[in-house]
Amino acid sequence: MKTLVIGATGYVGSRIAQEFRSHGHETYGLARSQKSKEVLSAAGVIPVEGDLAELAKLAATVDDFDVLVFAATVPFEDEKDVIQELLTAFTRPGRSLVFISGSGVVSTAARDGAWNDYTAAEDDPFPFPALRNRKIRITTERLLTDAASEGLRTFIIRPPLIWGRAGSIQIPQFFESARKTGTVCYLGQGLNLYSHVHVDDVATVSYLAFEKGTPGAVYHLVAGEVNFRAIAEAVGEVTGCPTRSLDYDQAVELWGAPWVDLGLAVNSRIRSPRTRTELGWTPAHVDVIEDIRHGSYKDAYDTAKAHGEVQGYSWAAHG
Repeated sequence: MKTLVIGATGYVGSRIAQEFRSHGHETYGLARSQKSKEVLSAAGVIPVEGDLAELAKLAATVDDFDVLVFAATVPFEDEKDVIQELLTAFTRPGRSLVFISGSGVVSTAARDGAWNDYTAAEDDPFPFPALRNRKIRITTERLLTDAASEGLRTFIIRPPLIWGRAGSIQIPQFFESARKTGTVCYLGQGLNLYSHVHVDDVATVSYLAFEKGTPGAVYHLVAGEVNFRAIAEAVGEVTGCPTRSLDYDQAVELWGAPWVDLGLAVNSRIRSPRTRTELGWTPAHVDVIEDIRHGSYKDAYDTAKAHGEVQGYSWAAHG
């Protein structure tokens, strides 16, 4: 079976590509540069030339595949247009499209870093004011759900904070605060949180959804919960820096409003009953704090420091 992963050079997409390869799929990855082609080839993934900025060409490309996985990181507004174009080109009975969304669609605001007790299962109501990313991305998700009624096997995967292999959106930002300020910073009380899941578990669920999921369904995946202050304290142990609370304006000055509003000044707590019941999934990795203190994050930090290469992170570094 031929599978194309869009975002196959990124943090999440690269693990998904390997998961599909491990199950015998002829796995391809979209590449827009020679460097991307080389990275994919080295990983055993067949590069396919293409660019999300050239949708007409991309639409022609996807018609050659049985399975399409969308794991690219693009602005939410652009993502909706890309998915609409892909659906127009790819929708055929029996084909499969796996879309990596995120638990941000059920996030609630927490500019003071306070915790709240709302947790969302896959089909729970959302009785709160919608944040910007929900307003846009929930529309994209509905496009995929509607496509299932036309015979396309669509599956929406909503991971929360993704960690492991020294990556993530959120965790590197804590290391970056230590590099910039000499302190590991968190917002307000630091008691707010995203549920979390390991990147390899995201790859596992992506394949399980394709293999035995219900077309049109949403699948949450969660391995546990740790608040942002606890993450900051763990990063502080690794870097040897104290922790410090910032108010919202200070956090925006340090990290920028887009990242703070989407990734830090919220609670994003989910449950995954459908994923565990329908797909038979249980997380293989559960301890993000241990991975920071003594695992992949500490190893990466120590290696970079030893070589004088402790670099700044950015929102785009997630890939």
